[in-house]
Amino acid sequence: MKKIFLYILMLMIVAISCKKDQNANNGSVNQKTDVKTLILNFKDKLENHLKDGGTYTADSAVWYVEALLNYTYGNASVPCINYQVDTAEITGIETNGNIFTIEQLAVVFDNLEADVLASQPQNTNIIAIDVYSYPSDNFTTFASRTTCATPRTPAYKALTDTAGYWFWGADQGMCGLDYGLYVGLDATDIIENVINGTVGYNDYYTDLEYNGASYWDYYVDPDFPFEIQYLMDRRLFAAYGPWQSVLAFCMSPELISYYCSEEGIPYIIDDLCPFRKQFICCDVEGGATDNGGDELVIHSVYITYGVPHN
Repeated sequence: MKKIFLYILMLMIVAISCKKDQNANNGSVNQKTDVKTLILNFKDKLENHLKDGGTYTADSAVWYVEALLNYTYGNASVPCINYQVDTAEITGIETNGNIFTIEQLAVVFDNLEADVLASQPQNTNIIAIDVYSYPSDNFTTFASRTTCATPRTPAYKALTDTAGYWFWGADQGMCGLDYGLYVGLDATDIIENVINGTVGYNDYYTDLEYNGASYWDYYVDPDFPFEIQYLMDRRLFAAYGPWQSVLAFCMSPELISYYCSEEGIPYIIDDLCPFRKQFICCDVEGGATDNGGDELVIHSVYITYGVPHN
């Protein structure tokens, strides 16, 4: 179920999150070494509390913890709908020059694992778990973004095509001739399900990365094919005007199809895709903000990328 919220929240989350170093060992690890062997060796050290004297840099620590979490719980091979992202943080780990021992990483893994499982909604599948870290004084905070989704069944067929008229957001359901149906869902659900339904499936991912986009990122389409009152020429839905009109904006099948097309959200997904990584899934949300009597209603996307493994 979609919640109305301000996109500024996403900007704050992204701003405090340190990007994982793309030049760390991770790239060469995936190219030259058996990733599964690395993960299982790390798991053995954690489970048997092996003190081999080795240490891990922050980038390496994030890679191993994230890889093991995804190897253990990530299941991207299940077709799903209704994607949602949950963020969890653990208490900062004291660092010595940004170096971590296996004992410290055991604490990190156990706490993140507990948070991931505790926050997983009922009857959902964990798609992928993005782990990141950021420093503060002599401590480093580790955090995770877990993407969960509902396994797809035949009952959800109506929510995976673009044939109907849907309100833009706010869980208002369908509009037009089907007004009043599926209250609790909206166009964000349809767009999200259609786009995610086109992705190939893999067992699990490593080297995860998370990007977001919305109206503020100014994804203008110079060939925008619509001239509709209040609708802005963005590759992501945005409408600006009197609140009585835009809060009840009804999206036609043609509009929904556009945002699902290569000119819409998939264009943004490709544009933001990190080097050597693959699109995993996106969470589409709706938001609104008041501006002196007029309203700006928008869609935002939260996109997960990673390196696939079968």
